[in-house]
Amino acid sequence: MSDRQWLQDIRGQQTILSLPFGLGWTIDITQTLVALTAAGMPARAEAFDRLRFEDGRSGFLSTPNPTATINDDGTPAERTEDLIVLPGGSEGGVLSLARRYPDLVFVNGKRQRVWANGKQVHGSSMERDATPGWRTVFAIARTIALHGGGTHSIADRIGIPADDVRAVMPALGTHVFHTPIGWEAADRAALCDWAVAAYPGPGGVRTCWRRETTIDEQADELIGLGGVMSDRWAAQQSGVFVPPNRLTAFFADHPDMAALGYKPATVNEATVSVVIPQDTTILATAEGCCTDDFITAHVIYTDSYADVNTDALNGLRQLLHFRSDLAHYLRWHPSGS
Repeated sequence: MSDRQWLQDIRGQQTILSLPFGLGWTIDITQTLVALTAAGMPARAEAFDRLRFEDGRSGFLSTPNPTATINDDGTPAERTEDLIVLPGGSEGGVLSLARRYPDLVFVNGKRQRVWANGKQVHGSSMERDATPGWRTVFAIARTIALHGGGTHSIADRIGIPADDVRAVMPALGTHVFHTPIGWEAADRAALCDWAVAAYPGPGGVRTCWRRETTIDEQADELIGLGGVMSDRWAAQQSGVFVPPNRLTAFFADHPDMAALGYKPATVNEATVSVVIPQDTTILATAEGCCTDDFITAHVIYTDSYADVNTDALNGLRQLLHFRSDLAHYLRWHPSGS
């Protein structure tokens, strides 16, 4: 028996006292103090659960769940503190809380971020901390898998500078290689699968709407407003057998859906989901009226694990493999040669 096994046995078997997780743990707030000082709000530890700002304000060391400051009915909870520290690094709901309570200070010492006066006042944003150019990496992977091409032709297809293509190309590593006619996938099927499975999603914000007309009519109208279509409706347009009863429309600017006769709906009741994507390459690389089949496959996959979605996902995957092989053959064996 190890020196500490007896301790684990007793803790695992004891029933006399049940303590909540984390009770009695010591929290190191050094990083919190550093972040506050860097943000121009120096503080010191006053008690085991409290900081004191130089201007006299107090700061309470909260649980990692900042939503504990809001009541179930949405009204502000009664409080006397001025600071919420996030010792575990969690940032769920912080921005909305910071805007709702501009007099509160939120600190993430782990990531050196501070929010005050309703906005972030110190530290890098979460978006800037993300892998640089991830949108471009996936847009390039989708382009090479189906179209191949040189750096400039890829840039033109995606709608970005050629220097941006060069900057993120190393991220694809051995998945691609250069040929006399441009970049090609080392394994086309594998690159197609990677572009679907590893894609983190379009990001951004989504609203859900419903109108008692056909999906085709709704899609035609939204296309006329500059929207890019996806989901089951788009999959059927690509020839994949799936009920076209769900539609996701990507827009750079949200249309006035109420003026079009739509009413807000739950996710399950909606006929149309409108997304303002963080990944703006979706808007630039759409083919025809629809997003490319990679994005549609991802949208269908994340919708649910229903059999109909799984079948549609597999159908799109097979279609992507076929299109990739056919396009590769035509690039290297042009007609008349």
